[in-house]
Amino acid sequence: MGNDIDNDVYLLSEHIHALDKGFDLFRLSYRQNNWDEADRIANQILSLAEHLYENKKKWGEIVSPLNQMIKRPLIFYFGYGYLAKSIVYQKQGLFDRAREYIAKYADLGWYENATNEDIEEIERFKGFSKANGYAVDLLSGKRGLLKEYIDFIQDNDEETLPGLITIFEAANLNEWNIDDYYYSSIPEQLDAFSELEDLGNRVYYVKLLNQLAAYSLNQRRNDIAINYMLDYMQIAVTMDLYREFFTIIAMFENVRSLATTEQLSKYKNILQEVHHEKSISSYIYADDIS
Repeated sequence: MGNDIDNDVYLLSEHIHALDKGFDLFRLSYRQNNWDEADRIANQILSLAEHLYENKKKWGEIVSPLNQMIKRPLIFYFGYGYLAKSIVYQKQGLFDRAREYIAKYADLGWYENATNEDIEEIERFKGFSKANGYAVDLLSGKRGLLKEYIDFIQDNDEETLPGLITIFEAANLNEWNIDDYYYSSIPEQLDAFSELEDLGNRVYYVKLLNQLAAYSLNQRRNDIAINYMLDYMQIAVTMDLYREFFTIIAMFENVRSLATTEQLSKYKNILQEVHHEKSISSYIYADDIS
């Protein structure tokens, strides 16, 4: 509840338009896997975008100075709001609902008096809809699309990291063995991904580590899975990813007896770092940091 109040205050604060604040807050909720809050923010984005659009149609250029406060074209916020809703439903396993919203941002051509900049955004979201359509189909069990999707992300560099997350999330969800792809693609790419420094890619990277840990456990490669968990935790403590951090701790505890002395030592050091720097020790058993 406290987080909701903080976000409402942020949405009402000055200097930054509420639509741009909503954009920032959705990204934060995505990072933290807080899907209830993400859904609420997506609804706020769409409601405000619709209100501004109706005013624009009614009053035309009279309201254009108000829209200048927005960082992006108004059509962007419709596309982003629909995309946000599709992601929320996708993460909740409601794939048919996700497809409904993917269809909405696949076709934004209803936007009246579109400028060249608006048209660029419309085409950009059409591209996003293709990538996310693949993702929902794979997650819902359509393994026959896997090769096509792999080709797609190889041809679109910006889709590589989120695409890999989708592939292994689908494998985990549907109990697929995709070792041929894992061994041919993952080990050589992870080093490069680990060097990425911008926040968006760091978030994608740790989410990929999470899925790879789960996949390795499913394939009975416990030692490799534990290393992925530890790599995840080492990064997550610097990014405030506590919701996923606690999930990965629970995953680690299930295989703790299989960890090597070196792995247990690394685990202990990570938890000590959390205890001393992040003040969340109440969530960690005392024997973990002794």
